[in-house]
Amino acid sequence: MKVHLEKNAIRAMGVAECYLPISNKSTLCSVIMRSDLVIDGCNYGVSTVGGDDITNSISLMHKQFCRNDINVILILGSIMSSYNVVDINYLFNSFNLPIISVSLNSPKNLENNFKRKYPNSWKNKLLINSKNGDNLKINLATKYSIHAQICGTSKTEAQRILNKFTLQGSIPEPLRIAKLFARAKVMKSVS
Repeated sequence: MKVHLEKNAIRAMGVAECYLPISNKSTLCSVIMRSDLVIDGCNYGVSTVGGDDITNSISLMHKQFCRNDINVILILGSIMSSYNVVDINYLFNSFNLPIISVSLNSPKNLENNFKRKYPNSWKNKLLINSKNGDNLKINLATKYSIHAQICGTSKTEAQRILNKFTLQGSIPEPLRIAKLFARAKVMKSVS
């Protein structure tokens, strides 16, 4: 799907998470933000720490918005909830929206970590991550760089999208806010 970057206010759905080390569930937060940085939607979901359900959780959060004005989905890492791997190709095929998974570093030793931590499901986790494609280094207008796995758009267009949503540093605002909201919900549940 072509994202019309010439529009003043395209919308991104940013997805991030937070969980406590002792928990077997992770709190997901999804924030819809316009590129003029107005938030106009938020919802929550859950995923299993170490499980294989994160893609379905993100899909459900998108469906719960019941909106057709979302232009792109941004995810804070394609490996979330302690090796619960997001299938960005599945999300792209489900919603026909560009998917950009953002991380600060390119993951290392994934196969060994998958094998060691999840001996019964490591092959599926590794397969999904391989299908997600390479982690591409993208330089941002803020002079920072990130790594991204991209589906449904080009690296150049992904860079333009990320620059529209990144005020400072390296984390796009929809992801920064989603992370803050997820953390707030988790901290409220333990207080």
